[in-house]
Amino acid sequence: MVTEILVRLPVKSLLRFKPACRAWQAIIDDPVFIRAHLRRSASRWEQSHSFIINPHSMVRVPWDRWPVPSNRYRFHQWQLQRGTTTTSPRNNNVATFLHAKDLSDDQQFYTTEFTHRDGLVFSTTTTSLHVFNPATRDAITLPTSSRSNLMGGGRFNYHCSGLGLDPRTGMYKVVQAFFRFQSMEPAETKMGMEVFTIGGGGGGAGWREITSDPPYPAKRFQIGVSVCGYMFWRFSERHTKLERGILHLSLEEEEFGITGLPDELDTDNSFLLDELLGRDLCVSASNTSCTMLNIWTLPVADESLCTLWQWRYCIDYPWSLCSVMALPPFSDEIILLRGNNICRYDLATSKLKILCRLDRTRYQGEGARKSELFSAMPFIESLVRITY
Repeated sequence: MVTEILVRLPVKSLLRFKPACRAWQAIIDDPVFIRAHLRRSASRWEQSHSFIINPHSMVRVPWDRWPVPSNRYRFHQWQLQRGTTTTSPRNNNVATFLHAKDLSDDQQFYTTEFTHRDGLVFSTTTTSLHVFNPATRDAITLPTSSRSNLMGGGRFNYHCSGLGLDPRTGMYKVVQAFFRFQSMEPAETKMGMEVFTIGGGGGGAGWREITSDPPYPAKRFQIGVSVCGYMFWRFSERHTKLERGILHLSLEEEEFGITGLPDELDTDNSFLLDELLGRDLCVSASNTSCTMLNIWTLPVADESLCTLWQWRYCIDYPWSLCSVMALPPFSDEIILLRGNNICRYDLATSKLKILCRLDRTRYQGEGARKSELFSAMPFIESLVRITY
């Protein structure tokens, strides 16, 4: 009975209750309870959409002529209210504070890209990899790997990485690429990948080289999309057209393969990869005239990779590409991220409505200040622990 009550509570309440009773603490720290609480959080998201926002303040640094994102991460949560529109009095333009982390020990500037998996946020900088749980306010910086030494004593980052769940062990893995070889004439790149298991122990020795190499090098400067035990990356443009596919890695077997792209997709046009609640892989692409947006999904959770792409929607969208955040049946309508706006595409009226203007939202709590860049994505709070 106690467990059934606790599993319904938000993370903030559970953290407050832990010190009050040893029996409650034992329940809340149990991995079985943590997974049950995560499943309930995911179910709640389908009823009431929640998003995590990382506002980036820009600062000037001596080594760059242009302002760069500051070295302070700030996470805020915005909740979509039913019936919200930009002109409705019920419009919620306040984002609650979750967590802030100052990483000033790293002297390089910070990127604005991050990804989310089961309540964990993964982000990269020019020199390091970071994992956060904004709900529990835990954070770790992963140890530096010694691989990829192409600059005469210096580490040359590939800047291609990702975070995902190994379904066999139930543990989270961070994967990053490294250069094995690179030449300019002839143009040739060979890459390998290595994996760090969170909670696997070993500190810096925790980085393990994956035995096999990808069939082709992945595109640099990207964070992989994690769906149901697989991680996906785009190839370079040349290899994408050659294979009409994307690179995938099985986090359980730690083996690479190629997942074909939708037959109707024109690889001469740009496309984006997204994940939908960690269950489906999503591809979105504009037509040649940039007047329509086509959306396909690959139902990995239901049929693994032994299935075909499903063409889901073709919507009026006369703008550049955008990220797909949610589709039916996990949402009543299509939720998109377009620039600094979280939008809803109404399938009945074929109209796009802005739900949240990130640059006009009021950010509560620590470190609330003027921001110029914003990252946002669906968020499911969790008790998942992150340790070395």
